[in-house]
Amino acid sequence: FYGRGNGHGLGMSQYGAQGYATGAAGPALTGEQIIARYFPGTSFQFTDAARPYNRVLLSQPSSQSRYRCGDNAYFAGSFGDVISDGGFTVYDESAPGTTIGIAGPKQQWQFVAVSGTDIVRVYNNGGSASILVKEVHTSAGRGVYVVPRNAGQPLRFVQKDTPTHPGTYRGNFRLTNLGGTLRLINELSYDDYIRGVISFEMPKTWHPEALKAQAYAARSYAYASYRGPAPDHDYDVSDDQSSQCYAGTYAEGPTTEAAVVATAGRVVTYNGAAIRTYFSSSDGGYTIDVGCFENNVKKVNGVWQCTPDPSQPYLRALPDPADRAVTSPPNPRASWSVSFTGDEIEQSLIRCDSIDIGTLQGVDVSNQSPQGGHVISVRFIGSIQNADVQATQFLRNCLGLRSTMVRLSPL
Repeated sequence: FYGRGNGHGLGMSQYGAQGYATGAAGPALTGEQIIARYFPGTSFQFTDAARPYNRVLLSQPSSQSRYRCGDNAYFAGSFGDVISDGGFTVYDESAPGTTIGIAGPKQQWQFVAVSGTDIVRVYNNGGSASILVKEVHTSAGRGVYVVPRNAGQPLRFVQKDTPTHPGTYRGNFRLTNLGGTLRLINELSYDDYIRGVISFEMPKTWHPEALKAQAYAARSYAYASYRGPAPDHDYDVSDDQSSQCYAGTYAEGPTTEAAVVATAGRVVTYNGAAIRTYFSSSDGGYTIDVGCFENNVKKVNGVWQCTPDPSQPYLRALPDPADRAVTSPPNPRASWSVSFTGDEIEQSLIRCDSIDIGTLQGVDVSNQSPQGGHVISVRFIGSIQNADVQATQFLRNCLGLRSTMVRLSPL
């Protein structure tokens, strides 16, 4: 297989954004123009003051398996330790307005989820001995709420520390008991949130306008991911690739801060509603239509087809010359190839789709949308039977290819 790109290809290409910002495909574009290029027909609006906070899941199942970002720590324990250089206040949400206690600067408290209950125990570990302060019932979406006494001195969750950086986060923590596991939610403003996202999604050395485009995309994706109020929903996004990579204050820096300030409070909207501004590393020179995205490809009368979605016209297939033309830095996945033996293909079809085609005799990747764009299904011709399989599921998830922008000869 000869391919281009790296990722799902829906929405903004990050290498393409850098290419447009540096003038690799014509006049250099601003961050706003880059967003308009990838999400045509959209505009910018300020976030709703009635919903100022984003809720980020920092505990399991976040940050595990293939979705993990860098060396972000995976937390799935029953207890956790919180500390802040400026101290913090601990509240009992099960009894609104009730203060459990106040931790002084650099004073560490511990929170323990009690197995077989909904209780979180709060311990003051600031003295020579650990003291149980209170047991809190955390049902109905209410938990233990931790607020830094000084917003400029973020909270640190010790069990999210890594060898390269401490697990410090702006905003507040909500701690609940989920089946004996301590559930950790970071609640913070959208601007503070993307401060911890941008450099974990795009190199901080890239062009300022590309970083602005990433700031818009990260903030809008998070804002449009709101899942609803508690108790039915206690978080909106996770800190890994199943949502966006988020590393708290460790990810912050001068260049990304400039992008946050330049785009402050604004999200990408269509018909007045915030949209999920999808992005990936590289689209291979062509974005993919939302109707051809993952499970939106359906088999109709035996043929794999994209499902039209007129409600999202801003997520359509578009040629993207900047994705391949970018030179500063060059796109390392602009072109690539990978080979498999016939036996490897045959065994993969059995393992992933329970289809035995016998001996592989041919491969057909002509089902593309649009023609010249990404492949949506692959037909394998065998001595026993033929198999027509969905491209994303088989090529990317089963064979591990970087994208579905593939051919059987060099592109």
